[in-house]
Amino acid sequence: MTYYPYEATDNFTFQFKTELGLLYSVYFLDYSAMFSDYPHIANNIYSFNIDLTEGNPDLAFTDERIGITIVEIFRLFFEKIQNVAVYVCDSVDDRQLARKRKFDLWFWKYNDGSILKEDGIAVIDDVEILNSLLIHRQNIYLTEIILAYKSINERANDK
Repeated sequence: MTYYPYEATDNFTFQFKTELGLLYSVYFLDYSAMFSDYPHIANNIYSFNIDLTEGNPDLAFTDERIGITIVEIFRLFFEKIQNVAVYVCDSVDDRQLARKRKFDLWFWKYNDGSILKEDGIAVIDDVEILNSLLIHRQNIYLTEIILAYKSINERANDK
C-alpha cells in the first residue's frame, strides 16, 4: 500500500486528497514561543497539525493510506534531524481521545524506530490537553528537549 500523492505548498505545508474525496492539509507551525525559556533549542520546534478541509470525517477511519501519507510527510520533515514536532490533540469537539488513539496507532504501526515519541498532558484551567513530542533519536539535544517538554507540560497552568 502506498501513500496518497501530496503537494507541498511550502517546506512546512502539504495537501493531499483521498480516494473518497477527503482533502487534508498537513502543516508544521513555528512553536518556538512555547520553548522560549530554552532559546538554544527553540528554533527547530514546530507544532504538527492535520486539518480535514473538505469532506466527511467519518469516512476517514477505515482508510489506511491516510496514516501512510502522514508518515511519509513526517519522513520528509525529519530529514532535517534537528526538527522537532509537537502534536496537540484538539479538544474543541471532545474528540481528543479518538485523535490521540489514531495518531498513536499510526506512530506505532509505521515508525521505523528513528523517531521517539513522548506523550504529555498539559492542564490549563482544569482542562487536560493531550499532546505528544516527536523527535529524531539522533537529535543532539534529545535529552534537553524532552526535559524541556516535560517541564512545559508541568507548568502549563502557570502561564
